[in-house]
Amino acid sequence: MSHWTGIPMGKNMDPYDPYRPQGDRYDEIVPSPPATTGPTENLLRTRTVADDSPDGTKAERVVSVARSIASTRTNASNASRMRERIRRGLLWGTKLHWFLPSAMVGLFILGLLGALLHHWFYLSLDGEGAQDQLIMVGFGTAFAFFTKASLVGSIVLAYRQRIWYTLRTTAITVKGIDSLFSLTEDPTCFYSKDVVFKAKIATVMALATWLIPFAAVLSPGALTARQTRVPSQAVCTIPTFNTSAQNDVNPIIPKYGLGGYNLIDLNKSEGPDGLWYFDQAGYQMTQSASISDYLRAPRQVASPCKGYNCTWNVGFDAPWYECQEKSIDEARKALDTMPWGDAGNDSWAPRGPLTLYAVSDGVEYAEPQPPYQNGSSNMQGYFFAEPTIRVGYVVDTGVPVVEGSIDSNNGSWKTVFEPHWLSCDLFKASWNVTFNFVGETQSASVKASNPRRVFEPPKMGPGNPKYLENALYYSFGEVIRKRLSNGFGFKKGYLDTMQYSNFHPLVNQTTRLAINDVKGGVEKLVSDLGLTLLGIPYLEIALNTTVECKKWRYENRFHYNRKSLWVGYAISIFATLVFVIVGMHSIYLNGITSDTLFSKVLVTTRNPTLDKLVEKHEGVCLGGDPFPEELEKTRLRFGIIDRGDGGTHTAFGTERETIVMVGAGRNRGWRTAGGQEAMDP
Repeated sequence: MSHWTGIPMGKNMDPYDPYRPQGDRYDEIVPSPPATTGPTENLLRTRTVADDSPDGTKAERVVSVARSIASTRTNASNASRMRERIRRGLLWGTKLHWFLPSAMVGLFILGLLGALLHHWFYLSLDGEGAQDQLIMVGFGTAFAFFTKASLVGSIVLAYRQRIWYTLRTTAITVKGIDSLFSLTEDPTCFYSKDVVFKAKIATVMALATWLIPFAAVLSPGALTARQTRVPSQAVCTIPTFNTSAQNDVNPIIPKYGLGGYNLIDLNKSEGPDGLWYFDQAGYQMTQSASISDYLRAPRQVASPCKGYNCTWNVGFDAPWYECQEKSIDEARKALDTMPWGDAGNDSWAPRGPLTLYAVSDGVEYAEPQPPYQNGSSNMQGYFFAEPTIRVGYVVDTGVPVVEGSIDSNNGSWKTVFEPHWLSCDLFKASWNVTFNFVGETQSASVKASNPRRVFEPPKMGPGNPKYLENALYYSFGEVIRKRLSNGFGFKKGYLDTMQYSNFHPLVNQTTRLAINDVKGGVEKLVSDLGLTLLGIPYLEIALNTTVECKKWRYENRFHYNRKSLWVGYAISIFATLVFVIVGMHSIYLNGITSDTLFSKVLVTTRNPTLDKLVEKHEGVCLGGDPFPEELEKTRLRFGIIDRGDGGTHTAFGTERETIVMVGAGRNRGWRTAGGQEAMDP
């Protein structure tokens, strides 16, 4: 390691080198170069020089290639001066200032805080009504750009420290140095090979400053406005009815005044008791049956949740047809032996064109009723039976028939038909109905249970306390029976395409065969009529009740996607933290905080060698452009060089004339071009 000695001149700064640390001044004796050598060789030659010592004696020093100095003087103070010289040499690059490290860390903390504030802001909006969407997204964008600016600023400060470390330890072409100083501002500088291969870490840091802004672009998209279902609980007033209330109806004084409706028409007996007896189904009953049959659905009830979708459940007693499917053998016998109205037994497919037919079994209520006579022997207004609905139909099995057989009917049919028979009886059942209103459109599902008879055989007259309720059930069943008896399924054969069958709720109008679920078809006809009656206000049996209902509607609500926000932020924050550590380590190795401002470049380029290189190219010293290619390819390194007047200073120089400044603390020293460190022995 080279040893330097000098003569103390005072405690002020060296006028030849204002960047030298303050302290006692020494006139350094540096070998002068031979006439045929340049500045680079000055540090590599071995010469003997003489100088006056403070006590007037001559001192001789030898400067070797390894920068070692041998003194011929035996004075004990000489060793102390050499140690002081080395100590002062170690002070190169130890001017640490608090501002840049604090700014680097402070900007990182601000970036982290900006990301957290962005997250908390969006979290506060998550699930809330999407009001002032543009303003809220604007706030999110502001948080994103604040976070981006802070993180990028922190990386830029760390990057500047890193490139100075790179320039101290690696010889890079002038063009490469240009690129390093502009890499965070000009993306075309990544094209430089020196940047990519000789400053890899610095290149990655600069690349991060270009990629992190994408987080600022993507993160505001983490907040969107979506159609969200907003539920609520409420108590709703909904319509229902009580069929037992029919027993208390006074036809002369309707419950709802002149606007009231009775579902059955009544006549009054002329006898002394003056009892009311059933005449026929009322207007509201027959019209409701026509409406529901035409719509193939119930008429909607009034929604109790205006402005909302809602659902509720209600239970009540109402008429219901309970159907039973007979066996195939019973059905085959029934279709052959039982009367089916105007259809003969040989009318069923495949022997004939009939595919479905419905009839009623039992004694219907007589119309008109016999006139009144003294006593009750004439049975005016009496019910004697509740007819049963019988539905016969055939099902196409898809099995090919034997050609020429009776099942083929001389080629009219190509598949085997299976006979079926359905028997349905009227009951009073407990309905459980679930209503759903979505977008002002009603849907309802009905479940019936606990079926029981209202009619009490063998007869029921006007004096029975349940007479009027039974009349109501009878009229309900009557309109259903009439509808099912009106029409049938009719198909001549497999080639028949003409529409010949009447409109029937249990017939598929395309195939003219029975629908897939005949039993379900009967139950749907019954439930459609019952729900239609439920929607008619002012019926004698109608009433309102309160039930719990679930209300909801779709509103524009903010939706915060945490993943969309934090994927970009997490990567950016982690990368910034790593680069801040790299920057701190670079400051530690450099022993100084620095920047890339023009003033910093100005004070680091004072080198006679560069002056000589520039003199060869006209206009370069004036900052002319384009820069000569020869100078662009010249490799320079930032280090300690010979000033030429017996002193040293830091500057950019060629690889041979610079001494690398590396290490930290007491281990920081100078290294010659040959790689040997100059340390205190």
